[in-house]
Amino acid sequence: MTEVSGAASPDAPFNLSTVFRTVAEAVPDQEALVWRDRRLTYREMDRRIDGLAHWFVERGLGRHTPRSALAGHESGQDHVGLYLRNGNEYPEAMIGAYRARAIGFNINYQYVEEELVHLLNDAAAKALVFHAEFAPRVAAIRDLVPSLEHLLQVADESGNPLPDG
Repeated sequence: MTEVSGAASPDAPFNLSTVFRTVAEAVPDQEALVWRDRRLTYREMDRRIDGLAHWFVERGLGRHTPRSALAGHESGQDHVGLYLRNGNEYPEAMIGAYRARAIGFNINYQYVEEELVHLLNDAAAKALVFHAEFAPRVAAIRDLVPSLEHLLQVADESGNPLPDG
């Protein structure tokens, strides 16, 4: 199983998750993010990131093949699509994926179904983190992306329910 780590390891001595954790330990009560009326300290955000990283790992997401065993164009990590608007959820999901040793990648919120299917299939995405407003589009394309095993819907003002399944 993949480990959740905020600390440096021999194969990843420097990464964004490690940097964030180091800053959170140094200045835990300093505000890390201000988004509209939400304010999160480094400690709060690091806990949220860690919880999400554990969620990914509990579902088997992470690194499965070391870089030394791969060709230059190959990825030995699972890919997590980030289909989110601006807000604290985006950096939390991105850093959470990194902490789980997976790769988070951006998905433009303006993509139509055909573009979304192409991108998710091309990336062989195993998971998708998305705002509820995109739930109808995600539901419409879900069966067209065979690699997509895990969906994580982020609540928003849209009120859209979870996709079936």
